[in-house]
Amino acid sequence: MKKYFIMTFGCQMNYADSEKVNMLLLQSGFMTTKDWRDADLIIFNTCSVRKKWEDRVFGMYEEIQKEIERLEKLWTSKRFVIWITGCMVRKSWVNEKYFDREWKKRERAKKIEYVSEENALLNNDDKLFPRMQNLDFVFRIEEVNYLNKILSHIFNEQIGNDHKFDDYLKSKQLRENPSSASVIIQKWCDNFCTFCIVPYTRDREISRDSTEIINEIKEAANALATEVTLLGQNVNSYGKQFNKALWNEEKSAWNAGIGKSPFRKLLEEVTSVEWIKRIRFTSSNPHDMTADILDAHFELPNMCNYIHFALQSGNDEILKKMNRRHKYEEFKRIVKYLREKDPLFSISTDIIVGFSGETEEQFQDTVKALEELEFDFVYIARYSVRTGTIASKIYCDDVTSEEKARRWHILNWVLEKNVAKRNALMLWRIEEILISGIKWDEFVGRTRNFKEVQFPYNENYKVWDLVNVKITCLDKWVLKWEIVNN
Repeated sequence: MKKYFIMTFGCQMNYADSEKVNMLLLQSGFMTTKDWRDADLIIFNTCSVRKKWEDRVFGMYEEIQKEIERLEKLWTSKRFVIWITGCMVRKSWVNEKYFDREWKKRERAKKIEYVSEENALLNNDDKLFPRMQNLDFVFRIEEVNYLNKILSHIFNEQIGNDHKFDDYLKSKQLRENPSSASVIIQKWCDNFCTFCIVPYTRDREISRDSTEIINEIKEAANALATEVTLLGQNVNSYGKQFNKALWNEEKSAWNAGIGKSPFRKLLEEVTSVEWIKRIRFTSSNPHDMTADILDAHFELPNMCNYIHFALQSGNDEILKKMNRRHKYEEFKRIVKYLREKDPLFSISTDIIVGFSGETEEQFQDTVKALEELEFDFVYIARYSVRTGTIASKIYCDDVTSEEKARRWHILNWVLEKNVAKRNALMLWRIEEILISGIKWDEFVGRTRNFKEVQFPYNENYKVWDLVNVKITCLDKWVLKWEIVNN
C-alpha cells in the first residue's frame, strides 16, 4: 500500500483542506505516515497570504530535496512524488516529464484557471516548476474530481476505483481530532483588500448549503465530537451569494434586532444538534458583523465567548488604503459591546505594520488601539508585497524592513502587557477545559473563551475529555491549572 505525508502551512481553512486530502487519499488506497521518508507521496498544503509562508514552503522543499537525493542513492528502488496544493497554486497540472510537449494545451494563466478537460492537466508553465524542478504536480484542492486521474498518470497504475469525487464543498474530511470538528461553511472571498492575495489564488466567495453543513456536523457529533468550529474567509457574509440585493437591504434591520441574518440562522441550527457543547467560528470581517451575530454569543447556549476579527490598523486613512470597509470607531464599538456584556469575552485580531505609506503618526494610532482595546491575542504581520494584489500595482512599499521590525516589536510589547492583564482575570476561576493534546508531558486544552491552559499529565484523564479545573497561575501566554471534582 502506498503511503503519503502531508505538511500544512497557514490558516485553519488549510488544516480543514488537509483533512479533506486525508480522506480523498485514504479512499484512493493510500495510507498516512508521520515520517516523510516512509512516504511515496509528499504533499505541501501551502499558504501565500504572507511571503514568509511561501519562503517556509520553499525552504522546507529544499531541505527535503537534499535528503531525497541522498536517500535515492541508498534506496535505488525508492521513488518520492511531490505534490503542491493550497494558495500557492493557480492551476492544476503535472511536470512535463510525464508527457510529450505537443500535449501542452493551455497558455500561461495570469489568474486562477480551472481544468476544462483531462488533457488540460498535461501542462506545466506554472511558476512553481522552475523554482522547484523536481516537483511532480501542482493541484487545486477544489478540483478533486481530477485527483485520481493525476495520481494514476504519475504512478502509472490505477489509483482508486473512480476518477470522480464529489465537488470540493461536498468532499468529506478525515478528522484528526475526534472531539473537535472544523466544518467549512463557505469558501474564498469577495472583499478584495488591497494587500490580500486570496481572491486571486482562491477565487470568489461561495456559501455551502445549510443542509449539507448540518448533516456534516451531525455526523461529527455521532462520532463523539463535542466542539465545532465553522470556517470561512468571512463567515458573517454566509448566504450573501444567494441574494446580494436582499442582503444589503436587510443588514440595517439585523443590526436593529429585526429579523435574522443567514449566518445567525445557521448558528441556531448548529445549536440544535445534539451533543455539540461548544460552537466557534472564524474568521469575520467587521463591516459584515451584525448585531444578531454578536448577540448569538449570549443568546445561544452552546456559543463560546470568543471571536476573531481583523482590525489591521488603528488609522482610518490606512484602513481606506487597505480597502477595509470599516473605521476604527466602528470596530471599537463592537469590542465595547462584547466586553460590556461579558468582561471575560476574548477577542483576537490581525494587524499589519509598515503598510505602504504608513507614517509614524499613523502607526501610533495602531499602538493606541491595542492599548485601548486590550486584545487577548494579536497576529502581527510586517507588510510584504504580494504580486498581483491591488497594492502591488498602485502603492510603493516605502517603509523599510528595519522600521517594520521596530514597529512589530513595539506592538508585540503592548500585546504582552495586554495578555498578562487579560489572563490575570482568569485566576482562581473554575473553568471547563476540553483537553486537546499533550505537550511537554502536560495536558493542553482551552477554556470556552479560548485561553490555552496546561496541567501535568494525569492517567485518570485522556485527550478529548471535558474537565473542570481551577486556574492557579500564569505563565505568560498560557494558564496553569489543577483538577477539581468532575
